[in-house]
Amino acid sequence: MIEFRWLNDDEVETLVNPSLAARGMVQLNINPEQPTCRVLGAVADGVVVEAFAFQLISLLGPMIKLVPDFRDNGETGRTLAAKMKEFLEEVQARAYICVADSPISERLCERFGMEKISSPVYAFIRKEG
Repeated sequence: MIEFRWLNDDEVETLVNPSLAARGMVQLNINPEQPTCRVLGAVADGVVVEAFAFQLISLLGPMIKLVPDFRDNGETGRTLAAKMKEFLEEVQARAYICVADSPISERLCERFGMEKISSPVYAFIRKEG
């Protein structure tokens, strides 16, 4: 019989994070003061056999042009991206994802060393009402 339960911080640190690291994935941020992850585990005969993580990772984007007829040589967008990158470095963001919804955003991501992920990404957006 499989038991499904939330894993404690020690289990996340000793079981889940090493598995993530071995796969080259971002490890979960364990912070009891301000939790940003939770892991649901499947336990068989006292052993965690599978886990499904929920984690908060910074999501960048979209970059929005609020005045459609504003024109420049792209310097404004590049400066916004550079300043955002500085902020992410300042706060030592452990990971972040960008929705590159335009060729310009895609080029900026590549310029700042981000990698295009090959995994399918899905979104659920709760509609009001």
